[in-house]
Amino acid sequence: MLDNAASSIERTFLVTDVVGSTALHRQFPGDMLGAMDLHDQLLQAAIRRHHGDPFKNTGDGLYAGFDRPLDAVRAIIDATHSLRATAWGPTGRLLIRAGIHTGLARPRGSDWFGPAMPLVTRLGNAAHADQVLVSAATAALLAPELQAAKLALTDLGEHHFKGIDPIRVLQLNMPGLPQAFPPIGGKRETATGNLPATLNAFFGREAEIEALVAMTHESRVLTLIGPGGIGKTRLAVEFARSLESSFPDGAWFVDLSALERGADVWPAIAASLLIEPQPGMQPRVQVLERLQGARAILLLDNCEHVLDPIADAVPDLGQLCPTLFIINTSRRTLGVDGEALFEVSPLCGLGRRGTGAESRAAPGESAAVRLFVARARLVNHGFHATDEELSTIDRICAHLEHLPLAIEIAAGHLRRLTVADIAAGVTNPLDLGTSRLQRRAGRQQTLRQTLDWSYELLDPASRRILERLAVFSGPFHEKQALALCMVDGAGDKAAGIGSASAVLAGIDELVESSLLSRDPGSPRLFRMLQTVQAFGREKLAQAGQLQTVENRHGQVFAARCRELGARVATDQESKAVQGIFDELANLRAAFERALTRDLPLAADIAAALFLFNYAQRGAETAFWPQRVMAQPGAHTLPQQAMLLAAAAVHAFHADGDSQAAENFVAAGLQAEAAGYASSAGWLEGVAGQIAQWSKDTAKCLKHLRTSAAQARAAGNTACEVTSLCMASYVTARVGDVAGAAALAQEVSQLGQHVTQPTLLGYVHYARGRVLSFDNPQQAIAEYQISVEWALMAGNTLGAQRVKHFIAELQAAAAPPADALAIHLQALGEIPTHGATFYAWSTLKAALLPLAQLGADEAVVTLAAALRGSPVSPGRKNQQLVETCKARMTAAGFELALANGGSFGLPAARAYLSDMAGALLRTASLRAASIPKEPA
Repeated sequence: MLDNAASSIERTFLVTDVVGSTALHRQFPGDMLGAMDLHDQLLQAAIRRHHGDPFKNTGDGLYAGFDRPLDAVRAIIDATHSLRATAWGPTGRLLIRAGIHTGLARPRGSDWFGPAMPLVTRLGNAAHADQVLVSAATAALLAPELQAAKLALTDLGEHHFKGIDPIRVLQLNMPGLPQAFPPIGGKRETATGNLPATLNAFFGREAEIEALVAMTHESRVLTLIGPGGIGKTRLAVEFARSLESSFPDGAWFVDLSALERGADVWPAIAASLLIEPQPGMQPRVQVLERLQGARAILLLDNCEHVLDPIADAVPDLGQLCPTLFIINTSRRTLGVDGEALFEVSPLCGLGRRGTGAESRAAPGESAAVRLFVARARLVNHGFHATDEELSTIDRICAHLEHLPLAIEIAAGHLRRLTVADIAAGVTNPLDLGTSRLQRRAGRQQTLRQTLDWSYELLDPASRRILERLAVFSGPFHEKQALALCMVDGAGDKAAGIGSASAVLAGIDELVESSLLSRDPGSPRLFRMLQTVQAFGREKLAQAGQLQTVENRHGQVFAARCRELGARVATDQESKAVQGIFDELANLRAAFERALTRDLPLAADIAAALFLFNYAQRGAETAFWPQRVMAQPGAHTLPQQAMLLAAAAVHAFHADGDSQAAENFVAAGLQAEAAGYASSAGWLEGVAGQIAQWSKDTAKCLKHLRTSAAQARAAGNTACEVTSLCMASYVTARVGDVAGAAALAQEVSQLGQHVTQPTLLGYVHYARGRVLSFDNPQQAIAEYQISVEWALMAGNTLGAQRVKHFIAELQAAAAPPADALAIHLQALGEIPTHGATFYAWSTLKAALLPLAQLGADEAVVTLAAALRGSPVSPGRKNQQLVETCKARMTAAGFELALANGGSFGLPAARAYLSDMAGALLRTASLRAASIPKEPA
């Protein structure tokens, strides 16, 4: 038996959190210290009374582990009642929320990590005050005990939390406590679409919605055009929402605002459709395959700075996806065939129409004024406009030409100015100037007057901070803003920014001025409107500082890449992976600028993401090393061996180009021989993978052993584990079970010191491969644990690969009809937009049960299709074909060969699905028709 040191334990975890603790700390800085001490005492006592272990304090919450789910439930009920019965003093009762989940985890000192931990954390974060959320896994274990314990659970339906597969969530109904709550937080995009949630009221666009709906009968490509800030996005979203019920495959929102000018739009569309990157698949192909037969809405927002790529993409989408409805928002038309245009007007200042002529409504009835008042109340809930103030607001809206964004910016100043003060600042019209713009001039400033006015209201230091923050692309963190505004940890006194506190004060003023916003889910994450960003960049350019600040931005995100890249190799892998995807817009901007300005900086960014790219093959960052090495002077970069190893991985796995991969490996080995920094085993490891693909076992094992030795010498555990796992698999495949078991044992020993989920998955994968030869059931158990670790790491492709092996083992032990059903189900679970190798492998595995069921034509057809695929039919399957040929007519055999030879992957998948479905239905009918013997 292999060592099971890397195995995990099923355990029930409870996480709690104090709701609103940050605000309470600010309001009661002294009292909150005592209140939190009391909170900790009460919770820990309740947990221990019910046999729990409170193993971690998060500052405003606790994590606890339990052997029994019921103990966790009783502990939180006990704790909640204790908190409610306690006298709290000035802070008032501390309100807590909680999550409970049962799953796999692994002890690490006094802490725990593993697949269960992210899920229980998401549950806790999604709950409301006094609410306890329970996973379906825990609920199933509780079911036999609920009635006896006088407890009840309310099913809240399936939810998809960030980084977690969809799960069913239930609410614990605690006696004597509220049982009705708003919808829980944390729900994200699903297969039914991702339209942004409505967070505030929508005003004055009813007629526009009706007109847009009428236009749907004329064209499937509709573009809303108008100047920035006029409300195109919000109108488009509400329009899409009004149509959503007629499109069963969902309405999908694609935000293009974070893309650099002229950038490729297909990756952004794929990401919005929740399409996972797959090796060897271009985002364009993935998107078109996903939408080809879908009756769906695609909303492409902010097209004006990527007009050429969008103008190329929209005809492809329209022609190849005949049931897709496309909505675009842009400041300029796309200029594509079949495009219907809708010019979005400012919010009308007229509240109603008279007979034959327009008549002015009372100021309070104007849509623009109602918008101003509604947004003002969001920042000053006590604001109630007098009749005189309503008239003044009406004049403000007129001066702002009834542009919604300008109105919202102006209303935001009611936090610190009066209505009269705001009116004094907007006495001149906005500089729209759209008629003077060239088609591809980029993002122009249509709200210049409002932004100039807001800019002049700032103090000099806040202006400089605004300008610097404008170089971010997409959301950014407070610490990144500090790093950008400070130089080597010191204040920029020349710009009037003398300290970190001065920067934070400036950020607060920008938030107060509605020029910057805090993310509702993370107060230290900021977002800036693209119009404000462009305004700030313009100011920087005028001062001759734009490139200097952009270079500083590159240094900040190179450091961020190094930080996230290092975390990928730890138990924080999933968070690091999600962090890279969340910050991709800024990472991309930093890399693209550095590529032509500062090649060593671009190399630092690309090299730091090696492990991320190795697991997340197909991500756009995987192409960066190759792009660096294509630049002049790349042959002098110190880290070129590592970059060439990364380029080889991408060429081999994503592009399927063995020759290009071999060339990169050869160049990398030459760089190592010349004295440049070693790749620490990665080059030899990729060489082994290439040899394994070409079936050169001896060469493969030689490279893999060299790779493992080099990695061990360099302390590169990730490379050592992956190379030994590959060597174990190859050794087992050629029949050397003892040698493979020894290698797998070596991997298991390494696994005792590994915390990275992907590598832990590799450990169980290697053990499963060896066990599959003499103990399939134990092998499946190892594979399933491997899948859990891969999913925890966010490595969906790795999980799918292991699921493929599980299906093969299950099918091998099943009768032909059951085996075919297993392969058919496995094929259905493989995404149609990627994972090409695994789909072809499943088609190959289905040949044997098809032959056993007498489906000769299907065997010959699919074997012919396999000849043109990356997966060879193999010798045994060729023998099956010969057997089937002997039972067929010559004409039937030749026809099947011709049909199969014309199949691509989609056609082959559809063919197996149809043939297998018919065979399985026939087998089921036959079984049902056999009379049962009398008892």
